[in-house]
Amino acid sequence: MKLFFIYISIFFNLLLSSNLYALNPVTMMGKASFAKGKEIWLYRYDDLLNKNKVFITKTIVNDSGNFFVQVPILETQELLICFNTTEGSLFVEPEKYYSITLHTNEQLINRIDAKSIGNTIQIEIHNADTNELNWKINYFNQFYNYFLYKHSLPILNMVKQSIYDSLLQIMTDKFPFSSDNNDFYSVYVKFRVAEIERMYYKKSPHRIYIKYLDNKYIHYHNPAYIDFFTAFFNNYLYSGSKQITKEILHQDINHLNNYFKLLDDMGKDPILVNEIIREMALIQNLANLFAYYDEFNQNNILSLLKRLSVTTKFPEHKIMAENKIKSLTNLQVGSKAPEFTAIDIHNNTVSLSDYKGIYVFLHFFTKDCEECIREMLIIKNLFETYNGKVQFISVMLDFEPTQLYHFVNAYPDFKWKFVHFNNDFSFIENYKLYALPLGMLIDSNGQIISYPSPTSTELGNFFSSHFKSYIPQTSPPK
Repeated sequence: MKLFFIYISIFFNLLLSSNLYALNPVTMMGKASFAKGKEIWLYRYDDLLNKNKVFITKTIVNDSGNFFVQVPILETQELLICFNTTEGSLFVEPEKYYSITLHTNEQLINRIDAKSIGNTIQIEIHNADTNELNWKINYFNQFYNYFLYKHSLPILNMVKQSIYDSLLQIMTDKFPFSSDNNDFYSVYVKFRVAEIERMYYKKSPHRIYIKYLDNKYIHYHNPAYIDFFTAFFNNYLYSGSKQITKEILHQDINHLNNYFKLLDDMGKDPILVNEIIREMALIQNLANLFAYYDEFNQNNILSLLKRLSVTTKFPEHKIMAENKIKSLTNLQVGSKAPEFTAIDIHNNTVSLSDYKGIYVFLHFFTKDCEECIREMLIIKNLFETYNGKVQFISVMLDFEPTQLYHFVNAYPDFKWKFVHFNNDFSFIENYKLYALPLGMLIDSNGQIISYPSPTSTELGNFFSSHFKSYIPQTSPPK
């Protein structure tokens, strides 16, 4: 009996320590007439600093246009509902039920080109009242955006203190917020208002830091907080801190490549004494130095981010640093091309790793992209010249896989490899396929030589100039 209770105790301790215990499902039931018989996908942000999306689940919309899905969550957060390349945003709370209808421009949902950019999914909530979180945030945003449109110039030009105070009072009177750190809406309003103060007191960052960031709770899943944090620390190490000089940055990053020395030097700034704030600011600012300042060694910056990811005590920062490394190196010349799995006309899977040891030219297209077809006429000539040295793969991005079969049969002279992206939308995200046509050359080690490659008539010259140095020349048979 005693042993039984020991086992029971162990079981419940494991349950309590598990995240599964804390998950509270959100239920969504609704209608999406534009997606009948198709899938809609749900994502969340695992890291708002990088706006990194993580797939959660998917559900089938039935032939009547109805769907049902449950999502386990730990806390109030923003979810993304996606169909093809369109998406809409919904703030959800644990254990809440949402009756929704999804709307979008149906003429653009099956396109992957410049015309589809900006097309979104609008989410209508049927069981919402004026106390519902999305209703309150949308109402606040409308007023806030109009307020900034009307008053941003006088605020940025630092009008008299009395005028500024009266403007700020308008906001706080209309949208009072509590100091409760657990209230998502209050935090959202607080840090949107904080952004107004930050703009006005841009020359007094310490004042703003003390009021909004010093020894305060870190709201990792609140976009208003992260947006404020990002704006506050934007380029702070390079030009905002009086204690951290450019000489110190050059020494710690370029010469020493010393993560702990850099952290210690940052800690001499009173705004960066807090360890959590300091690490988050470092992630953001190392990315700024990487992207905008050639004077800093990029490999060293990546190694510093890597060191942060493995030494930090905060799981959120590990994710942030890893995502930042990924975003800085993704599709860069010399970096690894993202792995993918597609399907050919025989429904066989095709992966990039299948072609390890050979050069690969990827070409992305849709059947209605006229420029893509014209480019394929050039690829045809390149294929005839470099077949055997380069694997040519054209990837169709139309959303109906059967279209690939029809396309290949319509163009029998195109004899290289054709595949369909299999409606894997991570494919589109990983390769940043937002404008077509697009090509890229990958070497025999899977590293990117060019992204994007030149298009149309320039493509031939690109191949002839690059292949002499990149592809080993074989000796003719004796």
